[in-house]
Amino acid sequence: MKNFFYRVATDQIDSWPIKILKIVLWVLSCIYGCGVAIVKLLYRMEILKQQRLPKPVISIGNITLGGVGKTPLIEYVALALRAQGFRSVILTRGYMAKNTPVSDEAEMLRKSLRSIPVLAGKDRFKNAQEFLVNNSTDIFLLDDGFQHWRLFRDMDIAVIDATDPWGNRHLIPRGILREPLNALKRADIFVLTKTDLARSSVVVIRDQFKSIVGSKLVVEAIHEPTVLIDLKTHQTSDVSSVSGQRVCLVCSIGNPKSFEDTLIGLGASIQEHFAFLDHYVYTEEDIKEILRYCKGHQIKMIVTTQKDAAKLGEFLSLIEEGISLVSLQINIVLVKEKEAFLERINHLLHR
Repeated sequence: MKNFFYRVATDQIDSWPIKILKIVLWVLSCIYGCGVAIVKLLYRMEILKQQRLPKPVISIGNITLGGVGKTPLIEYVALALRAQGFRSVILTRGYMAKNTPVSDEAEMLRKSLRSIPVLAGKDRFKNAQEFLVNNSTDIFLLDDGFQHWRLFRDMDIAVIDATDPWGNRHLIPRGILREPLNALKRADIFVLTKTDLARSSVVVIRDQFKSIVGSKLVVEAIHEPTVLIDLKTHQTSDVSSVSGQRVCLVCSIGNPKSFEDTLIGLGASIQEHFAFLDHYVYTEEDIKEILRYCKGHQIKMIVTTQKDAAKLGEFLSLIEEGISLVSLQINIVLVKEKEAFLERINHLLHR
């Protein structure tokens, strides 16, 4: 059902009944927008109070539903800070299903950043306070924090997916915007991701930025595929190994098309793409259905994302001999304004 409404919100399906549904969703989006405006007004009037931590906080978030590359960017910033001798702690809400102890983003970050604390939980201020009782840090990185008004931040970084920056420009549930576009004025820095997959759109998006926020720093980034990891054997292989391979894709991310485009760019022959809603919790029947398809079509490789790998690990016993389940590892690479981006962060720590 969630997947159906997401397809409606992103205008992937249309018919006369759907057109009527879209009108209903538009009315609901107006109500939602009023609610967001009221909350922001209450914070601006200080009726609702922001809470401050004794250390600087950098928020890395976005203005739309779905995956834009926040998690790889947080990983990039945390590693850049560590390389300069700074200690950071990541605060993430962690999207977990009921009775499921796994948070996909938190697990992905913990595996990638082993020595950097990742605190998952809804009350990020409380988590940070409890951490500081017996530990110390130089800075907190707030994951998905652009709409987390409760916690004061010293810098807001807004991440925008160049392949689909605003959706249809409607607020949820009619569209994918969490806030109206003028909310981007709150951000201090913008990181435009996946620019290699949408080169023709970058200039247009930059012009849109300029009309909304003026001359603020806009950084361009790409998602660089680095390696494939077999989830069962833990063996690694070069990304070129998918070239010419008949593969099946499995993911539950906000923008599955960008994942598909990446595999196509690597030369993979995609036979089927099982795309689930962002933060979907897989069931045993889901995996069995995927495996039935692969066996019926003689597909020997299933490719998933880093984020999904954390959730699919519990089903490895179902993967039969002759079929491999691999995750595509991605690094974010800043291709424009990298030095200015890091300088702004360093300035925050040295002020």
